[in-house]
Amino acid sequence: MLIAGAWVCAAPPRVSGNRPVVIEVPVPDAEPEFAQPGRSDALDREFLATVFPEESADAADSDDGNRQRTPLGELKHARQQLLKCSSISAKIVETVSVLEKSYKAEGRYLQTALKPNDWHMRLELVVKIGDAEGSLLEVCDGEVLWMRADVESGRKKDRKESKETTITRRNVSEIMNAARRIGDKKIETALITSFGLGGIPALLAGMEQDMKFTGIKEDHLRSRPVLVIQGTWTESFASKLRGGQPGRGSSALMPPFVPDSVHIYVDRDTGFPHRILYRKKVPGREVQRPMLTLDFLEVALNQPINNSEFDYVPPDDIQPQELTKNYVDQLTVPPESRGQPGAPSK
Repeated sequence: MLIAGAWVCAAPPRVSGNRPVVIEVPVPDAEPEFAQPGRSDALDREFLATVFPEESADAADSDDGNRQRTPLGELKHARQQLLKCSSISAKIVETVSVLEKSYKAEGRYLQTALKPNDWHMRLELVVKIGDAEGSLLEVCDGEVLWMRADVESGRKKDRKESKETTITRRNVSEIMNAARRIGDKKIETALITSFGLGGIPALLAGMEQDMKFTGIKEDHLRSRPVLVIQGTWTESFASKLRGGQPGRGSSALMPPFVPDSVHIYVDRDTGFPHRILYRKKVPGREVQRPMLTLDFLEVALNQPINNSEFDYVPPDDIQPQELTKNYVDQLTVPPESRGQPGAPSK
């Protein structure tokens, strides 16, 4: 999802398609990644259930009083609590330190109750790196997902500031209907993830699948009682992050732009993850330093959100790139005729 820096829904700065907040400028003509290799059917069904509350309500209710008091059990309970929320709004502050460079991104996130074929979300981020500035807007009114990326190169004396704007449009209702006709849950899961429609519950669900959680402790964050849940990548997912190279034990270093562990600061009352902190091993030392810190501030749950927040009208002087047909065409051709994931349709 984004242009310079970071992200919000279960992976670090661009590692997999997880979000809510990503960091790379979206590639407008890229096709979705239709399959998630190595992910079991059972996990796909569980992940899909996290973005369809109606399908997981019973499990959430039964788990509330009988959950396992383990790191993973507490994380699942937090996710299930969030699925019951009618709305979520928060200010986002993201601090990134990668390869001796650091920057901060700020914005806000809005989401209403997750419903099949009726996604309402809005993500805004602004980031500055040196003289350059970038911004991202992702907004869906329940049917159409708009993505706008603005990149400014900075201003020098006697030279005008240059700015590049990209706007894309996807009718997610039409795309998801085409995906359902195929009858493959993996495709639905991949699309929901890549579009960022599952919101924060999907972010936590992605973490449950791709990470192993081995530590938990009680603490306070900004005077709020929280559970700090600690995890690292599973070996199978870590192998993918290393480019498919088998690990050389737990001490094997990840690529420099990939964190090694995560600390999730979960509100003990509401289950909301007020902070997600990714940490990176320091080469040659048994210590880790913060790499990406995602803070949610001014969090409001179950409060009314004006429907106008999910509307977007592109400016008259910019022609949006319509990507709906690319996705639908790719989803309606026979599997043996589909191009490689990420390749533009013909």
